Amino acid sequence: MKSTITLFAALLLAPLATLHAADAPAKKPNIIVILTDDHGWADLGANGVDQHIRTPNVDQLARDGVRFSRGYVTAPQCTPSRAGLITGRYQNRFGVEQNFDPMRSDVVTLPERLKSSGYVTGISGKWHLDSGGPKKDGEKVFDPNLAPHRQGFDEYFTGGMQDYSASHALDGTPFPDAPREISKKGCRVVLQTEWALQFLKRRAAGTGKEKPFFLYLAYMAPHTPLEFPKPWIEQVPADLPRERRSALALIAAIDDGVGRVRQQLKETGQAENTLIFFLGDNGAPLGRKGDGSLNLPLLGQKGMVSEGGIRVPFLAAWPGRIPGGQVFEHPVISLDIAATSVALAGQPNAPELDGVNLLPHLTGGKKEPPHETLYWRWVDQASIQEYPYKLIQLGRDKTLLFDITRPEGEHHTRELSAQHPEIAKRLRAKLETWQATLTRPGPPGRLQRLGHFTGAEILPNN
Repeated sequence: MKSTITLFAALLLAPLATLHAADAPAKKPNIIVILTDDHGWADLGANGVDQHIRTPNVDQLARDGVRFSRGYVTAPQCTPSRAGLITGRYQNRFGVEQNFDPMRSDVVTLPERLKSSGYVTGISGKWHLDSGGPKKDGEKVFDPNLAPHRQGFDEYFTGGMQDYSASHALDGTPFPDAPREISKKGCRVVLQTEWALQFLKRRAAGTGKEKPFFLYLAYMAPHTPLEFPKPWIEQVPADLPRERRSALALIAAIDDGVGRVRQQLKETGQAENTLIFFLGDNGAPLGRKGDGSLNLPLLGQKGMVSEGGIRVPFLAAWPGRIPGGQVFEHPVISLDIAATSVALAGQPNAPELDGVNLLPHLTGGKKEPPHETLYWRWVDQASIQEYPYKLIQLGRDKTLLFDITRPEGEHHTRELSAQHPEIAKRLRAKLETWQATLTRPGPPGRLQRLGHFTGAEILPNN
């Protein structure tokens, strides 16, 4: 059983809650987190990188709010990145290092925190946090205690392609025997959008509109398998590579879903009291395992703590609260979503959360950067960033220092350890201190992905 705040503890925390509530609006806002899957930094129209990407609705979201030019996630892979996002803590603190590492069931999630403040919570799409450990006989192992309805979600429609575990049907009908396993034909993105829209409709009907809501819309796209949904595929140039055509069509379907969600909020009068975050879970995979998405001009890909693996499309919008048209240049990270949400729910500051409440930084209340230092550790790599410097540790010994002011800054010809040994030494010491606090303390494992780093020219190929 997860720990709860006792009456005595609540009384002790009451003064802190009062202070923290200064950041919270009089009416608790609705919160929507839209997460894409293996979606590269280049594939957002507002980033201005690729001529073929078309994301008018997501670009409008950026114009209505803020585009984080240096938005990061906590890992270059699905499960650990999602664990960090949904808990607001570096996932390495509770033993999630890579895919199939089980998340501890006693770790408090963001929906659980928000439920304690009266929120109705829902998830549509990819969960990916119910692993029971490594595969057995080639099959995934699931832990029922990590299912969404046992991790804080009141309503749910979780799956990837056509098979889902659901509390409600796509037409909004509740299942009395939930969770019910259902299969639906159609584009995965459209299915996940349709269920999310029904969730929003329920929140605007009857007594549902009296409570704030949290919706986690986690699209499993443009992640493989490739898919070519109509009508979006018909809008993609036919001469592009097959993988690229799939990615562009799926991202266009996501963009359409974002537009439909925002229109639904407007029609039900919820738009002005809804904060929306939009981000990817990690960079795009490249090469033979690629999904067609692009990370350019960043170097590297999924499975690397270079910019191409952990820097993602990242936006936030809240009409009337966050001034529109902003481009926020300071680094932010997915951990900040939980910290911001908890503050807006009027809860006391939770010191175990690793993120920062971004709202004061976006509304002019604070001018300084939200973060001095950001950290990563994933399998055979680790990294620390104190902008503009970033130190990458490969395996147990090799370290690289870069100035990441320029997007291609991690190229091996720009490695700075020899020029700035004192900076490299200081960052290495801070990274070692942080890694010593993790559930598996110490440096990353033996380097397995040398080819990734030479292929991206982050290391010389010699």
